Amino acid sequence: MTRRRLNLSPLGPPEAFPVSLGVKILLPVLLVFLATSIILFSFYTARIKMQGTTALMNQLEVFTASKAAELSGPVWNFQEDVLETLMRSYLDNHDLHRIILFDAKGRELFREGEGDDHPEHSLLTAVKPLTRNVGGELLTIGNLEVQYHTDQLAADLRQRGYDDLIPAGVLLAVVMTATWLVLHFIVGRPLHRLKISLRENARNEERRPLVWESRDELGEVVAEYNALLGEVALQTGMLKRNNEMLQGQIAQRKNAERLLARAHDELEQIVAVRTMELREANRELVRLDNQRSAFLSSASHELRTPLAAVLGFSKLVNKAFSKYFAPHAEELRMKDKSDLILANLEVIAVEGDRLTRLINDLLDINKIEAGQMEWRDTLLNVADEIKRAARTMQPQFENNGSVRFETEIPGTLPPLPFDPDRMQQLLLNLLSNAYKHTASGEIRIAAEASPNKIRIEVRDTGQGIPADELELIFQKFYQSECREQGKPRGTGLGLPICRHIVEHYGGSISASSEVGVGSVFTVTLPIPGV
Repeated sequence: MTRRRLNLSPLGPPEAFPVSLGVKILLPVLLVFLATSIILFSFYTARIKMQGTTALMNQLEVFTASKAAELSGPVWNFQEDVLETLMRSYLDNHDLHRIILFDAKGRELFREGEGDDHPEHSLLTAVKPLTRNVGGELLTIGNLEVQYHTDQLAADLRQRGYDDLIPAGVLLAVVMTATWLVLHFIVGRPLHRLKISLRENARNEERRPLVWESRDELGEVVAEYNALLGEVALQTGMLKRNNEMLQGQIAQRKNAERLLARAHDELEQIVAVRTMELREANRELVRLDNQRSAFLSSASHELRTPLAAVLGFSKLVNKAFSKYFAPHAEELRMKDKSDLILANLEVIAVEGDRLTRLINDLLDINKIEAGQMEWRDTLLNVADEIKRAARTMQPQFENNGSVRFETEIPGTLPPLPFDPDRMQQLLLNLLSNAYKHTASGEIRIAAEASPNKIRIEVRDTGQGIPADELELIFQKFYQSECREQGKPRGTGLGLPICRHIVEHYGGSISASSEVGVGSVFTVTLPIPGV
């Protein structure tokens, strides 16, 4: 239910009738009355003017006809003195503007009156022929042109308008007074009673309805007003009850706020203790991480020395055995033993190389994360670096006849400022990763240049990588489950190292794959200064 709020502020001093309401009603009435009066007066004036003009035109026709008959004799007898006298006598007509006498050939004989047309005059013109009966035949001997001006008619119309203004003003005053009185007694006084009732109900808590016997629109307004008073009384009671409830709720809320403040203080103490513990734990983690980094660096360096000795001596043993003992193995009937010893020596060399790569990867990722990696940038020929990496991987593909290795390199690529060792590490990691996940098919490395970047792509036809693992493969030590059986699992550091190298040079690396179809690794490197 929507609650309506009444504005019950005290009203102003009592007035018999609000002026604004009277103006709102009287002004349209006045405008309508004035517009109607102007329209009726315009029609009335136009009608009087038309009637006066018609009467004046009739007088002109009669005057012209009579003067044409009067002048026909002197014209016929060539009595110029008589004609001149008659023409001048016509000037006594106060409506006459000009009278002109023409002969039968249209030549002007006499002219009386004003010489030129006056712009303020409105003229009426009549032309009558001068005729003479000669031997039973009516002969035209000239023409008479007479012009009347309407000055007197206009003056009469203006005077009549002035005379009509007084009764029109009196009528307007009577209409306005009558309208005002009607509004005052029919609308003003009832509204005044309604205003007094509003003031009393606003000042007193008791709501007294207004008694009204009229059944017109004002009666309906009063009925709605009384209904509103009842609604206000009901809402007031509800507000009082709600206010009492709110007071109780406020007291409960203040008590809850006190309890909450106490709990907040206790929580802050607990948080302060936990924060101190977390800071201590964080310092311990930093210390342990530093120890880990130091241990990895020390252990990697310490492992390289005996590992290098193992690899060196295994190669020397392999070389000496192949030179001095293997040729005589068949004579001594120890061919199988000889082959087994050579195979074991090869395993030692392969696993030793793998352990070397593992140590190198651990050292590199540790240096990168510690910010201690040395970058020896030179201006590299990218095409030559890709060919160099391809030559390094070529023996592995030659030993595995089921995987083809293809390169697609344009003749020229823009040079890049890059660390040669890091470029080889990037390319070899991508190619080794493709080789590990491809049992048969093809591995292709391609490069292309655009106006502002170089794009390197390694594509394989291996088992592919599930979609939910595409972002995880660039995390440290993560190993995808989709890998070929019989191939080394790796350290899980190759792709994270590739990502760090590419991002160091402002580039990006991404992977797309489809299980059972293959994978595509794309490296994008910006060309500086473009």
